[in-house]
Amino acid sequence: KQWYQRRVREEILELGSTEEKSEFSSMTDMISTCKEIIALTKQIQKHADLISKNCPDKRLVLSLANSMEPMGMLSQQLNIIASVKAAACGKYDESAEVEADEMLTINAQNLMKSVRDTVRASESCSVKIDSASNKLKFKRK
Repeated sequence: KQWYQRRVREEILELGSTEEKSEFSSMTDMISTCKEIIALTKQIQKHADLISKNCPDKRLVLSLANSMEPMGMLSQQLNIIASVKAAACGKYDESAEVEADEMLTINAQNLMKSVRDTVRASESCSVKIDSASNKLKFKRK
């Protein structure tokens, strides 16, 4: 789970560094980076969904569901914003491009927060699953 979180963070940082360029190839790089981020968030959602189905604690399942909920919407928004930005590159004034950059950055930050929350909730559910299946026993010292 930590690997996914690290990978999404790296992709978002790459997205930020790609945005500083203004060549056409960087726009295709930006779109491909966004698609990689979307694919990673889908993998995280799939694994988190499996974890939530096996967790015996309903509160933790609800917490995990609440943290997973915005990921789909945010990844779809990221895809739309990146596609529109790439299509409109150089066609509008600079203030519109700066605003699009800000929207893209805010969306990527919100997506990262949702991924982080989902990974944490998944870890909590995993501990509960392990303790419920007697694989992990807590003992007092």
